[in-house]
Amino acid sequence: MSRCSLSRVARLAFVLGALVMGGVPAARAQTGNPLHDQLAGMEDATRRAEVFRFITGSGAGCQAILAIAFSGFDGGRTAYWDSRCREGTMYRMALPPQRNARPRLAVCGASTGGIESGPCFQPIGTAQAVVAAGDGRGVASGPSAAPPPGSRFGAIYATDAPMAAWGFGNGATDRLAVNTAAVRSCQTMAGRVPCKFVEELVNRCGALVQGVSRHPNAVAMTSDLSTMVLNRNVTATAETAQAAEASALESCRRLPGVGTCRVVATGC
Repeated sequence: MSRCSLSRVARLAFVLGALVMGGVPAARAQTGNPLHDQLAGMEDATRRAEVFRFITGSGAGCQAILAIAFSGFDGGRTAYWDSRCREGTMYRMALPPQRNARPRLAVCGASTGGIESGPCFQPIGTAQAVVAAGDGRGVASGPSAAPPPGSRFGAIYATDAPMAAWGFGNGATDRLAVNTAAVRSCQTMAGRVPCKFVEELVNRCGALVQGVSRHPNAVAMTSDLSTMVLNRNVTATAETAQAAEASALESCRRLPGVGTCRVVATGC
């Protein structure tokens, strides 16, 4: 599936329109895209519930939504929202700026669809906010230059404290595939705790260092995640894996109260 049928894609527009008529508070900043403004203005639980209904009502599979992110606007002010389901499937929802327009849904990584198929969970143009499950923090971002032909990509994903789950991949020619593999690896460790995008690597070596301390209920800290508490994730990039690792370790050790700094992943 790459696009939803007319009857199904109209659902979200109908829901959002009904919410407007019902007096749901509008988003703080009006962007010129009414559907986006209404979705952004919802409480997190309401937003996840409506997007989940839209996905499953479109005939797509999703056990539960672990994370939702606003990835940005294109030149025509269409807004793109990405969702990650518990089983690892990711979807991109396109919200056109016209008030009565129909939302569209695509599977991230579909061979057709252009920007509407991803890569997902990466900023598009004027991305202004990222909304993950249980987290409403804003992340500013701007457009980035297209990488040169033949580039190699990597991705780092991790959970927020206190869980120390992570996913890392690097050196792949398929940008979407390496992101998907990294987030799935992280989610396997994390279970129901959402993994979040940390950094993309392009033609660079990278390292992920975690500042961890012993869990209060553990006798000793081992490689088992249940025996440790994450205090900080620290990343670094360099020309070599050794240099990236050394840089991340140095940065971690300079931070107060991070506990033990350990290298969990490195690669080129």
